Amino acid sequence: MNRVFILFLFFFLQVGLKMKAQTNCDQNLKQAEELYNNGDYDNCIKLLEKSLKECNFSKKKKENALELLAKSSLDQDNMLQAETYVRSLLKNNPYYELKETSTHEDFDLLVKKFDVLPLFSIGLRNAGVQPKLEISKTYSILENVDYNAPYKTNKTILLYYGYVEYEFRKNISINVDIVNFSIQYNRNFSKNLDWTMLYNEKLSFIEVPLYVKKYFLLGKNVVPYASLGAGYLRIREAKATSQIAYTNEALFTEEVVNYSSTGNIDVLSMRNKNNFEWLAGAGIGFKFKNLGIFIDARYCGGLNSLTNPSKRFDSAALTNNYFYIDNSIKLNKYELGISISYTIKNLIRKVR
Repeated sequence: MNRVFILFLFFFLQVGLKMKAQTNCDQNLKQAEELYNNGDYDNCIKLLEKSLKECNFSKKKKENALELLAKSSLDQDNMLQAETYVRSLLKNNPYYELKETSTHEDFDLLVKKFDVLPLFSIGLRNAGVQPKLEISKTYSILENVDYNAPYKTNKTILLYYGYVEYEFRKNISINVDIVNFSIQYNRNFSKNLDWTMLYNEKLSFIEVPLYVKKYFLLGKNVVPYASLGAGYLRIREAKATSQIAYTNEALFTEEVVNYSSTGNIDVLSMRNKNNFEWLAGAGIGFKFKNLGIFIDARYCGGLNSLTNPSKRFDSAALTNNYFYIDNSIKLNKYELGISISYTIKNLIRKVR
C-alpha cells in the first residue's frame, strides 16, 4: 500500500514539475516579446535561445520564438544569423505563411527569399491494370493450324503498390515503384475437325518502373503532371496447363484417345526472365501541405519478347503431345489509378 502511495506521489510531483516548467517557458516567451518591443534585442535573443534549448514548446510557440529571433537579428543588421533562424522557422513549419498584419518588411522579404521543396515523398497507389499480349512473330509446328491465335489475357487486375519520389528540382521529380502482379492468358486453336487445343498460363512478375514527373501548377493546390520513363520486369514464375480434345478418334495413335490434360507445367526456362518496357502517363492532383491525392493514367509498352526463342522446344510434352509452340510476344499495359502521397522531408533553399 505504501509503495502504491509513493508511486502516485512521485507521478503527481513529476506532473506538477512539468506544468511549472511549462508555465515558466510560456512566461519566458512573453518576456522575450516585451524585450523585443522595448528594443532590447540582445537579451531577447539570449532568453529565446535558452528557452528553445530547455523548453518543450508546441509547434506554434516555437514558430513565434523563431520569428522573434529572426526579427531581432535583422534589427541588429545580422543577416547571416537572421537567415539561420528563418531556415529553422521553415523547417519547423514548411508551410509557414506570412501574417497580413506583419509590419516588419525586412523579415517578410527575407522569408520570401526561401523556397520549400518536397524533397522525399512516399506514396501508395491503387490501379486497375488491363494487360495485353501482342504477337511480334509467329511460329508453327503443324500445317493447317492457325498458330497466330490471339493471346487472350484475363480481365482488369486490381493492384496496390508503393512508390518513392525524389524532387531533385522544383516541380521535377524521379519516381520508383515496386509492383508485384500476375497475369493469366489462354490460347485456343485447332486442326480442322481433328483436334482442339487449349493452353493456359500464369505469369508472375516483379516490376520496377523508374520515371520522371513534371508538375504544372494550376493555382495554389491543383497540380497536373506528365511522366515518362522505363521499367524492369522480372518473371518470377510461369506455370502452364494444356488440354487437347480429339474429335477424330485414333488420328495420331493406334489407341482411342478422346481427351488429354496436363497441369502445373513449369515453363519458366522457356521465358525471358529479364524484360524491359517504356512508359508514359499523365495525371492531376490536389496537394495540401505534405499530403497529395492524385488521379492518373499510364501506358506501358513492352520492349522485348517474354518468350525465349532458343527455348521454344524445351518442353517435349507441350510440343509432342499438344502440338504447342510459343510465339514472340510483348506485354503492354493500360493503367488507371488513384494515389496518395506524403512528404517526409522538405528542402529549404534560398533562391534569391
